[in-house]
Amino acid sequence: MAPTHSTDAGRGIDRIELTRMFLSATEPTDVLDVVARVVCERTGFRRSVILDIDPVRGVVRGRSSHGVDREKVAAAGGPVGDYRILAEPAAAHPIRIPAHEVGTHVPQHCLDLFDVHGPIVAQQLRSDRLGLLGVVFCDGGPRSTFRAGPEDLATLAELSEVAALAFQQALLLRRSVSLQELRERSRIAAALHDGVTQQLFAATLEVAELRAVADLDDGAVAVVDRMADRLGTALRQLRAALVEIASGGVPDDQGSQRPGEPVVDRLRGLLGGINAAGGPLPDLDVSGEGPEPDLTLADLLVRAVREGVANAGHHGRATQVAVHLRRGGSWWTVEIDDDGTGDVAEVQRILRSVPGRSFGLPSLAKECARLGGRIWVSRAPRLRGLRLGVAVPLAAG
Repeated sequence: MAPTHSTDAGRGIDRIELTRMFLSATEPTDVLDVVARVVCERTGFRRSVILDIDPVRGVVRGRSSHGVDREKVAAAGGPVGDYRILAEPAAAHPIRIPAHEVGTHVPQHCLDLFDVHGPIVAQQLRSDRLGLLGVVFCDGGPRSTFRAGPEDLATLAELSEVAALAFQQALLLRRSVSLQELRERSRIAAALHDGVTQQLFAATLEVAELRAVADLDDGAVAVVDRMADRLGTALRQLRAALVEIASGGVPDDQGSQRPGEPVVDRLRGLLGGINAAGGPLPDLDVSGEGPEPDLTLADLLVRAVREGVANAGHHGRATQVAVHLRRGGSWWTVEIDDDGTGDVAEVQRILRSVPGRSFGLPSLAKECARLGGRIWVSRAPRLRGLRLGVAVPLAAG
């Protein structure tokens, strides 16, 4: 359907029709595509661009548009701090930005990308449950002198209000579906752990016993030693793969397995992947300064966050997770808070159990003790769920 730029910008919008249209979309991008198109069809605006917010990475991303090249939209975005318009107080009405002030609200690379020389109108997308979701930018075209009238602005405000609710609905639906998938992954991983992993572990014990008591010649000893090495490697790889599967990733998921990267960047990548997969809504807070821990200890911090967030979603049915990373000159500490229903005493019991009988946390606790770190669980003070904490020295010991 070709876009119509009617001068009858104020003609009424059938909210019921639009609400049905928006709520029939099951993906956030579908909702945004409808908004970008309908805004231009129902007003005098000729172009619209919608950016949404990635709260974990602290960036905005170009998502949908009408009247502009989609490849340019994909190249838009950047740090949230570059978009002053997002720091404006929440308002139900669109914000008019004169041409001479546009550069103070939107980064220059976006203005160049879309050949913006005139005034623009911006409308935040907000929902009561998820807060600020994104922003809609509209204008009359690259060289247009179009000035949006009251009816244009009212139409944009009304569309944005309904769209924000639909956007929220689509996000929550996607997270609900993904959470069901994560629970199924966890069930499969636990079944494999209790079956295949235990058989491999038993085989390693039998090979070790054979090596110790059997009267073997040198050739047979070499074969048994290779069997032991291969069984041990297979067991470690299987356990690592099961942790990734249960947390929603795939084996060797590059979202968190980046040994050369700083811990903060690895955590942002991990949490971003969890958020995109529909897990609990994560938030990362970083404080302090200090040198990076040894690689093994850095891996332990990342693993603790992955395990804590996975357990919060799978077992505690959490919807929010707050990760606090404190960097020091001798120790680094990470605490994972959630708003779930987990029981402190039960998790403490699991931490004390023998690795192999329970999946995930006992082996994390054992590895933490081996490297000279500390692990604890308590009640999360703000979110009122559980807090899983891990502290590690900068070097193992």
